[in-house]
Amino acid sequence: MRLATLFILTSLIARAQFTYTISQDIPVISGSDTLSLALAGGFNAAQFNTMDLNGDGLEDLVIFDRMAGRVVTYLNNQSSYRYHPEYEVFFPIEVSGFMLLRDFNCDGNKDLFTKDLLGIRVFKNITVQGQPPAWEPVLFYTGFPGPKSDVILTLGFSGKINLQLQPDDMPALLDADGDGDLDIMNVKFVGTSTIEFHKNFSKERYGTCDSLDFVRITQTWGDVEECSCGDFAFFGNSCSASGGRIKHAGGKSLLVIDIDHDNDLDVLYSESECTRVYQLTNTGDKDNPLITEARTFPPETPVNILPFPSVYFEDVDFDGKRDLLASPNIFVREYFSTNLKQSAWFYKNTGTNEAPAFTFQKRNFLQEEMIDVGDQSVPALYDADGDGDLDLFIGSFATDGLGRGSIFYYDNVGTRTEPAYELITEDLYGLSFYGFTNIKPQFFDMNGDGKTDLVFTASNRFGVGTNLYFVPNQNNIGLNFQDQSVTPLNFPIFAGENVTIAYINDDKLPDILLGKQNGSVQYWQNTGIPDTPVFTLANSEYLGLGPSVLRQFPTTSIGDLNGDGRQDMILADQTGTITIIDNFKQTSNAGNGIRDVIFNSISQSYTSMNLGGRIWTTVANLYSMNKPAIIVGNVLGGLHVLKHDGGQVLPEKPTIDIFPNPISTSQIPYLSVRLDRPAIARVFTITGQYTNKSLEMQGQQVYELPVDDLSPGIYIISFSIDGKTYSRRFMVL
Repeated sequence: MRLATLFILTSLIARAQFTYTISQDIPVISGSDTLSLALAGGFNAAQFNTMDLNGDGLEDLVIFDRMAGRVVTYLNNQSSYRYHPEYEVFFPIEVSGFMLLRDFNCDGNKDLFTKDLLGIRVFKNITVQGQPPAWEPVLFYTGFPGPKSDVILTLGFSGKINLQLQPDDMPALLDADGDGDLDIMNVKFVGTSTIEFHKNFSKERYGTCDSLDFVRITQTWGDVEECSCGDFAFFGNSCSASGGRIKHAGGKSLLVIDIDHDNDLDVLYSESECTRVYQLTNTGDKDNPLITEARTFPPETPVNILPFPSVYFEDVDFDGKRDLLASPNIFVREYFSTNLKQSAWFYKNTGTNEAPAFTFQKRNFLQEEMIDVGDQSVPALYDADGDGDLDLFIGSFATDGLGRGSIFYYDNVGTRTEPAYELITEDLYGLSFYGFTNIKPQFFDMNGDGKTDLVFTASNRFGVGTNLYFVPNQNNIGLNFQDQSVTPLNFPIFAGENVTIAYINDDKLPDILLGKQNGSVQYWQNTGIPDTPVFTLANSEYLGLGPSVLRQFPTTSIGDLNGDGRQDMILADQTGTITIIDNFKQTSNAGNGIRDVIFNSISQSYTSMNLGGRIWTTVANLYSMNKPAIIVGNVLGGLHVLKHDGGQVLPEKPTIDIFPNPISTSQIPYLSVRLDRPAIARVFTITGQYTNKSLEMQGQQVYELPVDDLSPGIYIISFSIDGKTYSRRFMVL
């Protein structure tokens, strides 16, 4: 009993060292605009829904991003949206493929419909007033003894069957026949691409709308068949009869509304091979639909998204009229030229809800107010201008719609305790002209000259040929890459794999931790010399992290997270969650890592959460605290900042330790330096001559400064901290 109690207490103490809040308090400036949603995390394949999250009677915005498998929540402030991630963890973990919020039981609360391997799952909204969203899975009676079905059933030709969809399909959920309950329309699962209508008999059989009792009425609603992208057969003709070809290999998306205000239903249709949305106009009537034409939609400024745009009908500008939004319905990037930095097209409804008229407004709805570099935002921080604070760099996969990656550079224009970032360039040093994609930057001294270099992995413009590169820095302080070329380090990897440069052993040569496709983490030791690194595989399952079907392309970052002077590791993977491994160099197994580290203000507890699908982390002391922050990039192209909620602002006067002093360089070649905050250290002779030795420090850990080439004598090590200078003397014997 005592052992169990001790284990629980030890676990709680360990977690207490790693506790964070999602911070949105850092201003970010782009041009003349201070971004209102700067650290909201971006999005790529957004599915737009509205529901009242906080019980204030206003419809808030709930996005499911298919590329990250993530629900993103924004509260309605009546004239704008504010990012509130605390609601995200209250949505079912089973959400995948698509998420549509519709009130099927007429209780005023929207219920949740999502994709399942076997069809469509439903979660009933059971939220209690004043409480966060809560859901209950709906089960369906099969008509046979035994367990009920987890997915919607419909009465087919020979009994109840799953209402099955293709993996990429988006059905339409609406009251199609005007009887007050929720019906379903979808494209036929196999065979021809015709539209099915599944009528809900809840009203007819039970007198209420609180059931989902479906019968497939027809597989040829509107007598229309899609043959291929933009090619349709009408009047019940088949594609083969009209000279077309049948193709239902990819997904289909339907939005069914009365576009032309003639009291029948029209269809906005799109598919995975297309960049356009097509309006299928119903020239029949409510009870006898007949589709006779298809045209790109809207007529002026048609949707044009590569590939597979899906459209959504929600009021997002607070005027009470439902607008049109379009976003790619994709699971992964399929084309390098897809512009995921502008992947949310907004058409304002300038008509009415009954007779909508859609006027194009922008391609980057909400994205314009975020840091959003497209996809695969990989953050790195470094004092680029030598002013004593950390500037922000973000690598991207392919930013400009031309299939080229780049590095975004933001200058820190804030203070030591209150950072603020201003966008300087979206293409640092013109790296896009190298034709790279998939750029993942870091900063490290790769050639042993005491200067911090730009290090990155990148793929060629075809997404293969991935290698490790660095650009030598000419400056002791800050960055200067003038006339320096991009140098390959001859460490080829697969495109999705992730490299972390770090000192793993004690030889002060930069080593590599490699996150592999199969989920393992490999340790590659640098067996070369300072100016010529050579990497040799030393451990194929570092910290016990071997191949795993539950973990893909893991990422790592390293820093002293709890201020105890020892290095910790952050491990992340495709789930978007982080695991912190305390004092990782003294750990043999990562299985004891800590996951519940993010504070939720609603549940008043610490939890793990999806921060954007595949994520990349880095550690930086942004707030001049005794415990640094974690900066998180993700597959959605945005950023989150995790601020340690147990950290304290450092006192005005820094704590500086240097040892041993005096130092005998024949026995110990490194002077150990410890500082409680970020600083730039420079070494001078007693007469004031600069020795060309410098050290950039993030604080809260011991740094080792090579001094074995200094002649015996007295030296001064000067620390630049937030515009002030502090000095210490040391003696070389």
